[in-house]
Amino acid sequence: MVDALARLMEEGRFTRCIDTADQMLRQGGWSPVQMAAIHLISCRCRLQLQDVQGAVEAGQAAVRLAQQEGQYDLLGRALLNLGTAHAALQQYDQALRCFFDYFTHMPHYQEARRLEGAVWKHLGVTYQRRLEPEKAAYALEEAQRWFAVRQIDHGAFTSRHDLINVYLYMSAADRSKLVAVRRLLFRQQEIARRYPTEPYYTGTYLLDVSAWLLRSGRPVLAAVAASEALAVWPDDPVHAFHCHLVLHHCALARESPRLALGHVLAACSAAVAAADPQLERLATEILGDLVEREGVAILRELGRSPVDSVLAEKVTLPPPLRRNLQ
Repeated sequence: MVDALARLMEEGRFTRCIDTADQMLRQGGWSPVQMAAIHLISCRCRLQLQDVQGAVEAGQAAVRLAQQEGQYDLLGRALLNLGTAHAALQQYDQALRCFFDYFTHMPHYQEARRLEGAVWKHLGVTYQRRLEPEKAAYALEEAQRWFAVRQIDHGAFTSRHDLINVYLYMSAADRSKLVAVRRLLFRQQEIARRYPTEPYYTGTYLLDVSAWLLRSGRPVLAAVAASEALAVWPDDPVHAFHCHLVLHHCALARESPRLALGHVLAACSAAVAAADPQLERLATEILGDLVEREGVAILRELGRSPVDSVLAEKVTLPPPLRRNLQ
């Protein structure tokens, strides 16, 4: 029965899988190891449906039962997913504790050893969100190295993408990081060329190139690369969101606030399409900053004559959009 539950998850029938798991737990009669497996499957499905609080509760139950029964492979998987859920809730200390606990039990793993690269990656992203770039860079270097040695292209590519973002952040204080990014981009290009029919790789590579060019002080070339990235993979709203943000910064660097406004509004639309409240919040904040800083210039570019009394007031923006995700 637990195997049938796992198949529902693998088929992407996440809501059905959660309902079935809840029903199985209510009926009872399962061993502690089976209950741990059921809770873990529920945790993973809830993460897919962005029910992060529910994922934390299921993940905690899976960790507790797996640890109690000495089922270390099950424990390793549960710790990774529980840490991911905590990070999604911005509970970074709890997330780090889960990832560290994974490494603590490493000598006992068999199958769970294959999760090491993913744990390094999630550890790095968590440090990145905590604005600890040195620790983030170390963990992501370990992640990309782990995947590269095993020729797991997707893991290596995504880890390097995150590492590029960290190095670009660090380049504000240390320009030498731009050289490191350039080296990483060559390796990303190699992987993207191996998958010419999959737009994720080429689109993400071009987006990273555009961000590097922008940081290097070349906004015109950055805008070209970002536009190509958007053209390669236009159907993914999260990707489109980030492309429009880069294009917004390019437009500001070229002193075109009206064009920048257009890209911020497009980013807002992409965030809504992605059904991602965090992206919506970020887009709203950027829109507020842009209107506050460049409102006069935008109105002038639109050919309107602003009234002094209007300009004296701060524009009030609506709160981030919300929706019923059901």
